[in-house]
Amino acid sequence: MTQVIVAAGTRCSAQAGADVAALGGNAVDAAVGATIASWVCEPGMTAIGSALLGLVRPAGGQPYLVDGLTAQPGLGGHQATPPGGHRITMPYGPGVETGVGAGSVAVPGGPAGVELLQQEWGRLSWPEVLAPAIALARDGFAYPSVSANYLPFSGEPIYDLTPGSRAIWRHPDGRPRTAGDQTCLPDLADDLERLAAHGASDFYTGVLAERISTWIVEHGGAMSAEDLAAYAVDVREPLCCQDDGWHVAACDTIGGRLLVDLIAGFSAIDSADDDAALQLIDCLGKGIEQRDAILRRASSSTTQVCAVDVHGNACSITTSTGYGSGVVVPGTGSMLNNMLGELELLPHGPNVLQPGQRLPSNMTPMIATREDDVVAIGAAGADRISSAIAQTWRGMKSGAITVSEAIGAPRCHLRYSEEGRILEYEPGFDPDGFSGNTHGFDHAHMYFGGVQAVSRRSGSPLDGAGDPRRGGAVAWA
Repeated sequence: MTQVIVAAGTRCSAQAGADVAALGGNAVDAAVGATIASWVCEPGMTAIGSALLGLVRPAGGQPYLVDGLTAQPGLGGHQATPPGGHRITMPYGPGVETGVGAGSVAVPGGPAGVELLQQEWGRLSWPEVLAPAIALARDGFAYPSVSANYLPFSGEPIYDLTPGSRAIWRHPDGRPRTAGDQTCLPDLADDLERLAAHGASDFYTGVLAERISTWIVEHGGAMSAEDLAAYAVDVREPLCCQDDGWHVAACDTIGGRLLVDLIAGFSAIDSADDDAALQLIDCLGKGIEQRDAILRRASSSTTQVCAVDVHGNACSITTSTGYGSGVVVPGTGSMLNNMLGELELLPHGPNVLQPGQRLPSNMTPMIATREDDVVAIGAAGADRISSAIAQTWRGMKSGAITVSEAIGAPRCHLRYSEEGRILEYEPGFDPDGFSGNTHGFDHAHMYFGGVQAVSRRSGSPLDGAGDPRRGGAVAWA
């Protein structure tokens, strides 16, 4: 009998979570195992030096929000030179400007976040949960198509900056890795083995912390040993709302507040109305206008993991390294984030926040419960995260269709430019009657987010799906 279902951004990440569950782990163990594996086998999408937001709902209990977002450095008195890192432009879409290098690195919360989740709500030993990820890094994994498609844009301007990051996307002879290429990351395996032996504290106060902070400061960054040592994960109540009998828990981030607004607006739309699509677009537009008044958009390279088990435990974790700093400190295998270089995250500059303050985020994992039913869902996809989750949840909450069908349904997104409103949509979405510019895609596209979702419903087997737009997959144990 299937005990746990895991959805993740790649098949090997999902399988790593299932392998952890097969050892006797619950949904939290599985989600954490899959998340750590994603730091290995989803290059360009996430990494160990990431921001993390996690939602966990113990069986029969209340949900909790685990805040492992990145923090503003500077407690050691250092200033980044230049602030936010060196500016580069990626040839992605119309061109993406961001900051990279040592000056772009904010204090990561990923390692501390996964450890707290697992130790507080998991039931396996910490080394058992890390073992599948260590094996993937040491023995190798098939390079995923999502990375092979994305890294040609970010590889040269970002991943070629240090030898360690260069090895993430190139073969030793310099050829870019392609989908299916066997890839080993032995230095990252060494880092993960240190975490298995010494705990996440090694990343914050141990050998890894010393190596990383010393190099960062020497190369013009602000993140010092004091910043790493002071980092602490925050656990608090999530942002909640009610939706057609479901209790929905989201994050109190910018993205989470938008998600709650969209869920409320979408719930009032009758799908049988002739103008239901236009009502959805209008609701989406109002929510995005409010969000954009605070923040234009959010980090780009993210991944999502969800897990539920037959007992009703649920966990939803989103991690992000932004576009990546291009920094893998020599003597480590850990790619670090570029959150201080994200112009979209910090429209007023990289030094506005005080040292130790959390950086803003649009990430928002979600868990919904109704009597004995529980759903864990979340997404990657920059400023499309909230709209992708809300549209998928609207389709799946009634249970009339499968999770896979809800994830595969056509999506739309509304954005604002100097030319006015632009409605972007996939085949199957009808924009008839929309007054504004439109851009129809010719196939379901990763631009519209990568949603992962799993569910346990009374009287039904565990159900879940990974988003085919980004190579997502599910695994069972």
